[in-house]
Amino acid sequence: MKIGICATHLENYRLPKEQLYIGVDHGVEELLKQGIQPIFAIGDFDSLEDQNTLENLKLQVLPTRKDVTDTHAAIDYAISQGYDDIALYGVTGGRLDHFFAVICLLEKYRDIKITIYDQQNSIELLKPGVHHVFQDEYTYISFFALQETKLSLKQTKYLLDDYLLKRDDPLCVSNEIDGNYAIVENSNDIFLVKSKDKN
Repeated sequence: MKIGICATHLENYRLPKEQLYIGVDHGVEELLKQGIQPIFAIGDFDSLEDQNTLENLKLQVLPTRKDVTDTHAAIDYAISQGYDDIALYGVTGGRLDHFFAVICLLEKYRDIKITIYDQQNSIELLKPGVHHVFQDEYTYISFFALQETKLSLKQTKYLLDDYLLKRDDPLCVSNEIDGNYAIVENSNDIFLVKSKDKN
């Protein structure tokens, strides 16, 4: 089952309306502004502009001092409810410490499909195996190793055959799909970043 999690206000980004949503802190206001009723709201709500926004919502209020971020708590809640395909919005702008925390969660929950989206990019973790990355609205595809991995790329502008991609190696930035899809084979976890130019 798929669900979206919106974590804060979004600039010039329209959320897809064909899925359910959890609102996290400021993200509750953003969902309502876009005409989307969240099925659940979670957070400490310390930065909410209007506390009346929470009226008539199913919610969980978290303490300000805690061991997980509000977004982490929202992911845990979604998983506990049986969701195994999670789309994250509003986690790439603003504070970089929170963004890096979310990147850690992609690895922590590697058996759950979690994808980060913003106006220009999507980020997801690819477990070891063979993957088809289909042509879509994104122009560029990039790959980053979490640890040393053998990486092969076919049907891309720049090809690789069993290349040893190390964590500190940025070689695989800004590739492009040649045809309907790229074929990616990796021996260890990697990040796939899909990007497009800013309009």
